[in-house]
Amino acid sequence: MRCSRCGREAAQTDKFCAECGMFLRDAWVDRRLLLPLTLETEGRDREARRELERLVEAQPDSALAHHLLGTVYFHQGTLDRAIERYEEALRLAPSFVVCSYDLGVAHYHRGNMPGAIQAFRRCLEIDPRYNAAHYRLAIALFHAGELEQALEHFERCTTLTPEYLMARYHIGVIHERRQDPDAAAREFRSSMDEGVGEVSSVYHLAMIHRTRGDEQTATKLLDRAREFGRAAAAG
Repeated sequence: MRCSRCGREAAQTDKFCAECGMFLRDAWVDRRLLLPLTLETEGRDREARRELERLVEAQPDSALAHHLLGTVYFHQGTLDRAIERYEEALRLAPSFVVCSYDLGVAHYHRGNMPGAIQAFRRCLEIDPRYNAAHYRLAIALFHAGELEQALEHFERCTTLTPEYLMARYHIGVIHERRQDPDAAAREFRSSMDEGVGEVSSVYHLAMIHRTRGDEQTATKLLDRAREFGRAAAAG
């Protein structure tokens, strides 16, 4: 038997797809999911939530329905409910890697770094090359003060996806905190592209030059940071 959503091979006895968590043996559930998905796409989140709540009540074994309901709760800002639905989906389908990632994001926004770290580590146990999970895990570890572990996952992230400029920026910040300005400056320069981390990287690099007494270069970099800031505000 093959999962119709992700194409993974599954045994006839499998109830859920180990890759994406889809409920394999009831196409009716999958059809029922189309309505709330359409409603959410149209911005009708309350109606989508009600439809999913009814579906979860009717089909409590649908990991995908629990996951989608959790995502609607997350978008509506009810993080505790989102976490409950994600955890239930993972109880039903333990290898549902996207759900584990979303659980980590919900815990992160809830301010629960240990919960976020646990969820992102679970993602990487399922798929060690899940680059977004490496990045999110590194961010959570960074906020938890686990800088060495954070550095390991930021570096893994840049190996898997070099265009993740913000990972380079955070590596620079970690080197800065470790009193290694040369390594920090190298990473800030690497992240100075037309990406989301550019202004912050330029500012940190300017402060390194100022600390070294190179006020001329620091001033040029700060002027550049202001230009980027004005361009971003105008855009």
